[in-house]
Amino acid sequence: MKVLLVSPPYPKDKIFRKSMKHLGAILPPLGMAYVAAVLESDGFTVKCIDGPAQATVEGYGYEELEEDIRAFAPDIVGITASTSQADYVKICLDLVKNQNSRCTTILGGTLISAAPQDLLKFPKADYGVIGEAELCISQIMKKIEHKEKVEGSEGLVWRMGNDVKFIKASTIMDIDKVPMPARHLLRMELYRPSPANYRRLPATTIMTSRGCPYSCIFCSRPTEGRAFRPHSAKRVVDEIELLVKQFGIKDIQIFDDTFTMIPQRTVDICNGIIERGLDVSWNCMTRVDKVDEELFRLMKKAGCYEVGFGIESGSDRVLKFIKKSLTVEQVRQAAKWAKAAGIDIRGFFMIGFPTETREEILQTIEFAKELDVDVAQFMVATPFPGTELWEIAKQYGKVNDEDWNSFTFYAPDKLPFSSNILEDKEVIALYKHAIRSFYLRPKYILHQLMKLRTFDDIQRYWLAAKGVIGL
Repeated sequence: MKVLLVSPPYPKDKIFRKSMKHLGAILPPLGMAYVAAVLESDGFTVKCIDGPAQATVEGYGYEELEEDIRAFAPDIVGITASTSQADYVKICLDLVKNQNSRCTTILGGTLISAAPQDLLKFPKADYGVIGEAELCISQIMKKIEHKEKVEGSEGLVWRMGNDVKFIKASTIMDIDKVPMPARHLLRMELYRPSPANYRRLPATTIMTSRGCPYSCIFCSRPTEGRAFRPHSAKRVVDEIELLVKQFGIKDIQIFDDTFTMIPQRTVDICNGIIERGLDVSWNCMTRVDKVDEELFRLMKKAGCYEVGFGIESGSDRVLKFIKKSLTVEQVRQAAKWAKAAGIDIRGFFMIGFPTETREEILQTIEFAKELDVDVAQFMVATPFPGTELWEIAKQYGKVNDEDWNSFTFYAPDKLPFSSNILEDKEVIALYKHAIRSFYLRPKYILHQLMKLRTFDDIQRYWLAAKGVIGL
């Protein structure tokens, strides 16, 4: 049985906003690759189409997608999508059903996991799959293949009259049992990190853990479970070694929410990289309360050059409101430790929360400058369905759910949430001010120029600068 996995392409007139043409990363869809690996191991013939990457790099559009569907002639099409891609999902479903009405269509991704009831909004989607699809997808597809009753399967969303029913799949506790992502089914040459998020090419991403036990109101991770489940240190080092030796990867972005959640595991991974003599540079994301200076020094020795902190705000009141479980002072201390170890800092900041004032947004911008992080990634608060922020935003303003295209953290043309405190145009102006005022400081520019070592460094910084200036 042939299975086509699709991430919908962007329409050709919407490929990246002007400010993201140079700043934007094009990263491999690891979720799709994990599902593909499971299906391949169970004997299915699988093809992957990463629409956003192919659209951005090659101008791939719905005409090309239609040709690929016709040529592959799949029995089942799985479409993975986020909330902002809802309109594009409908186009994909039309293409599939217009060619073969008997082809089974399954909707997956954060869109359906966050709001299973939304299956009703996609009449040409036969089913949905929620949560971690690796656990249940093969069983569901085998039932479809053998024409068995699929309704009632774990992890499946199905219609019942004007309602939907679903049974949540169990959480995968031992994620070492999940095969490594089927990267050989992806167009690996299409992918690139953002200019400020690598040191050497080729570069790629990995995930070494799943789940997050914290309660930040803006995070959609709880739709997939809070239990923190890490790969063993050996499995992580094995995957890094495979990437280095099979794909020639020189730089890795570790895509975990909190890479150092278990410090001893981080120590074991670092020692494994060192002992195997793997020539690889890497960066990661973590929390400021899960690090110390000694750990940073070992990470540096193992090839870590940058750590990302979810700082969000320079206001303790806002940090408490969004349930970040951190303080401004903890951020300052972790930043000092990282700098002492010689590791760059990527700070994630978010503005436009419900109840947040103009003064608190300016306080966040100034905090980014005070910390003097190497990269400041400013975002706009986005109330995705299924998050606590989704409900809170309705109490303090208006959620603009008539335009799902606005549900993106970056470079907003239209805000996903309109606060009853600040006008949209003021938040957008503050967003642009944050980026310009941080990156166009003479101190920052001089510091970055002093770090240039290679032609690749010059090229990276030039691309990033063009993105900032283009805002």
